[in-house]
Amino acid sequence: MNEISLITPPDFLNNDAYSILVVCPTNDKKEMLNDMLSGTQIHLNLYLYESMFDDIGWVINLIKKVDVAFIDVDNCDSNTRTFLSHFIAQPNTFYLTTDGTIPYNLISKNMVYDFSLLENIIRGTNE
Repeated sequence: MNEISLITPPDFLNNDAYSILVVCPTNDKKEMLNDMLSGTQIHLNLYLYESMFDDIGWVINLIKKVDVAFIDVDNCDSNTRTFLSHFIAQPNTFYLTTDGTIPYNLISKNMVYDFSLLENIIRGTNE
């Protein structure tokens, strides 16, 4: 049986569970994530940050502590966008965007189009 802890600002959990941070996902992406995680058999800490929380310091402190982070660039508010280059530069961070004008790929090659990479990580495959 899976155990998924949903954590939002300003909280942290200090345990050995696999930790995932999702920043500013759209409702569609949250639904996809929920469907994917419902079938997992591992313990997870799912940190969720949305613009309404207005605690960007929480993300700054957390981004280096989690196992993997996903940022929906197109859905970020202006305050979160101020720190995007820092977030995207982290080796464990993957970003989703359809914006072809800002060259995020110069900062990181970790662009993804969906959560399939996360699904592979959770299921134990690195495809």
